[in-house]
Amino acid sequence: MMAKSKFVSINGDSRQFAIDDNIKRYPLIDAGFKQTKNGNFSYDRPLYNDSPYNATMRLKITISKDMTQLTMVITDKNGLQKVNLFKNEQLSAAKELLEFILKDLVEAHIITEDK
Repeated sequence: MMAKSKFVSINGDSRQFAIDDNIKRYPLIDAGFKQTKNGNFSYDRPLYNDSPYNATMRLKITISKDMTQLTMVITDKNGLQKVNLFKNEQLSAAKELLEFILKDLVEAHIITEDK
């Protein structure tokens, strides 16, 4: 039996997320996660308004290979600096895309939101 993962939040977001107890490998792959050389599952998606090539931020999620550890972060387009999407109203389109992605991951039983 897997140990329950702890809840984490995205920089600036008040909500908390954890790995869903019913997580399975294939839905991870279907949702866009890629397995890394060391066996972890990595999700890296640009948050953009019109073109992914002009994206100024990226959503990065990592789930450990034993599916017990979760990290979630929004970074600049180079992946070097954390970005707080929630304190800039001009980023509302990127926030909408983030909400859509998170909702899909919850519905696919990959992550769960702390209620």
